Amino acid sequence: MSNPAEAMPVRRMDFGFDEDIDLIFFDGDPVLSYSSHAFWMTMPYLEPYLMRSVRAALDDVQDPNLKEEMSRFCSQEGQHYQQHAKVNAILKSCFDEAGQQKLKQIEDGLEADYQRFTAEKDHAFNLAYAEAFECMTMTMSRTQMEMAIHERMKAPIKDLFLWHITEEMEHRTVAFDAYGALGKGYFYRIRLGRWAEKHYLGYVDRFHKTFLDLDKARIAAVETDEMIERRKQFGAQFALKYLPRKLSTYLPWYHPSKVKMPDAFESHRDHYSSLAINIK
Repeated sequence: MSNPAEAMPVRRMDFGFDEDIDLIFFDGDPVLSYSSHAFWMTMPYLEPYLMRSVRAALDDVQDPNLKEEMSRFCSQEGQHYQQHAKVNAILKSCFDEAGQQKLKQIEDGLEADYQRFTAEKDHAFNLAYAEAFECMTMTMSRTQMEMAIHERMKAPIKDLFLWHITEEMEHRTVAFDAYGALGKGYFYRIRLGRWAEKHYLGYVDRFHKTFLDLDKARIAAVETDEMIERRKQFGAQFALKYLPRKLSTYLPWYHPSKVKMPDAFESHRDHYSSLAINIK
């Protein structure tokens, strides 16, 4: 049995974000950069919901090791959303009041959904939603790290990205095992998980489309045929690796502990532990 403190250290980071950071950080491509920002706009609402869902189920879990893992999961997620909120605030400040209001409407809708789920849904629903998200992001993170996507990004967002995906893989088993402790079973996990993915990615898509609309003049000014082709190739390469792995998570014998981590995983873990201003 692994030591939760070693497997899931809670790192408090300082990435030095300021108002001058380059928000078009991914290949100099606004469309790709906004695709990442669209996911990260959800973090200040999604991750507190995940934390509430896991904490609410603590009394349903008897295994002390899993309880400690659940606590550390919440602490890691707490660090994630706080860091993303800093970048989100800088990003939103780049748009005029009307643009900020459009983004706020999406944010408000997402937060209302998660507050409603917490208030009205049972532990099995909320943990199945959490597990679906963690399963998806673990699979994405594994693929992104293997493809060394971070090498195409500019600091300091590069480090935010790589630190976050490293910790996603560290705590990959927690929501799955917490859900399993409720005894709800495979079929509910799959059915609810497919719905949860659609719900979550629907909001990501709304954020992305809104960013592209708000910044369409700049995008048109910098977009080239070469950039479009490079983006298409990247999307195809990512899908080729990601989709079979994602489909495998629907199999009845899937467990995230059995997933092989990228070769660079341990070195990235050590790197961010060495950079943390506090670790516990």
